[in-house]
Amino acid sequence: MAQASISPPTRDTTGTNELTLICAYSAGSPVDADSRTAPRIILNRAVISFVPSNDSHMRVQLTFTNDSGSKIVDRRTVYLAIDDDKGENRMRRTLPQVDFTKLERDKPVTFQETLQAPAFSPGTYLISLWIPSTDPSFRFDPKHNFLVSSNGVSLPASGLNQIGKFTITASSRRKTTGKPD
Repeated sequence: MAQASISPPTRDTTGTNELTLICAYSAGSPVDADSRTAPRIILNRAVISFVPSNDSHMRVQLTFTNDSGSKIVDRRTVYLAIDDDKGENRMRRTLPQVDFTKLERDKPVTFQETLQAPAFSPGTYLISLWIPSTDPSFRFDPKHNFLVSSNGVSLPASGLNQIGKFTITASSRRKTTGKPD
């Protein structure tokens, strides 16, 4: 099984079928908060396993912590997004098990999903969480997307939460970077 993790940030993996990204994140500073990070939710860990060379089941485990000081009442739809290095959508899947209203204060909770993933041709891909606004008129406006409060994850310009990156090469078929750029 191929693996990539935040430490070391880059690891070449060749001759394997399944790719597993394991990434751990730390909480960002509360002073970096803005309206898109309220309530304050920390992404602690992401584990994603799949076979990128053909259609496969993708197993996703995401661990979050409510660092808000209070119960979260608004239910948001969370998507796993995979885009190529040109920013073109290659996969969008809802994560129906991810429910921030189930997060208790300061207690990490892991949500698990199994999704259908497409085959990925050679190229570099970014894995993100897309959490659009609950207001339908702002759904596709990145300035209103929800951003998690984890270091190096939130990308305010795109409104995405980048959780990893992987590269498929024609020769090695597997090269990964678990750390967001």
